[in-house]
Amino acid sequence: MPDRLISRMSRRVLDLACAIVLVGALAPAASSAAIMRFGSPLNVPATLNTAEDLGYPGTNTAVPPAPDAPNGIFHTNHFGADTVLWNVASTAGIPQAPATGQAVKVSLEGCAEEASDGPSPLTQIHFQDITPLPEEGGAKVNISSQGFEIPVCGQNGASGATVSTYEPVNLCVSAGDYVAFNDEGGYVPDVYRNGVPYEVMGSLPGSTMDSFVKNDGTGNGAILSSSDLNANEGFEVNHGEELLLRVTLATGADATHICAGGTAGLPPVLPAIRVSRQTDGINHERIVAVAVYCRPSTGCKGAVTLSVGGQQVSVGNSSFSLPGDNTSHLPIRLAPKVMAMIRKHDGVQATLTAVVGGKSFTQTVTVKIF
Repeated sequence: MPDRLISRMSRRVLDLACAIVLVGALAPAASSAAIMRFGSPLNVPATLNTAEDLGYPGTNTAVPPAPDAPNGIFHTNHFGADTVLWNVASTAGIPQAPATGQAVKVSLEGCAEEASDGPSPLTQIHFQDITPLPEEGGAKVNISSQGFEIPVCGQNGASGATVSTYEPVNLCVSAGDYVAFNDEGGYVPDVYRNGVPYEVMGSLPGSTMDSFVKNDGTGNGAILSSSDLNANEGFEVNHGEELLLRVTLATGADATHICAGGTAGLPPVLPAIRVSRQTDGINHERIVAVAVYCRPSTGCKGAVTLSVGGQQVSVGNSSFSLPGDNTSHLPIRLAPKVMAMIRKHDGVQATLTAVVGGKSFTQTVTVKIF
């Protein structure tokens, strides 16, 4: 240290111990986290349903006379099979996930319509993370949520304006993915021929919703191919319609570590090195050896600085390469003037700052002449 720098330091500063406890730098910086929403803004009530308002042309099927087909002719829009719905364009919302993380909440507007003279409708639904397939068209199903229950229209006040919020377990989403609505059809002969009418869509010019209908064709790993075209099943583009589904997406510390982009639930990451509070002696060559524990088996490389005083003036520094999973004594040569300081005050407290892998670790050590 230059003599003039020492001379500028007041006696009082020299007398003060640089008592600095192990600070937050010993722990990894908190992961940035964010809560964001994407999907439909839910600005309109659900007035369209999955049985009658998807774009499948259907067929006129000859059947025996039945209550819903008294003339023996029943018009079918599509088979009452498993269905996936997802928005690809929206007049006001963002259809695709803006970041990678966890879908912690899904809000769905609407209800399941009950037949007037039939059994109660199937109410179990799922939500799915699906990835668009730009080259093939359509999407791939990555993961499905646990089963949830959608309210039945007319029961307990449920209607097309009812918004139900669900909390999927570990529904991981990648940036650019869609979160889709998935039902199991709910086909019942002569009652729910096109499946249960899940009233979860709204009429919105400018919005576009894709759909895919196929028995046992919508599970995890399924390809919802845009080339799978049929009058009664497969892929369909539904212009002017919007799935009324909104996703709350969490990232960082707000999302489970099971999902990419999430860190919640991870055990704390210990720093690469540990320096305990200690008292070390300085030898006649002005070298003090500080005990440092290196955790990684691959070893620790970095630089260390020893400083004193309120201005944290450097009085010694060194670079190091320490063996892993081992305690080493790191030699640091101190400035000549430090010897006089140590003799006068029977030792000084100094701040040791080590930098390893771009992270800083700080601890207070006492330096004395033994």
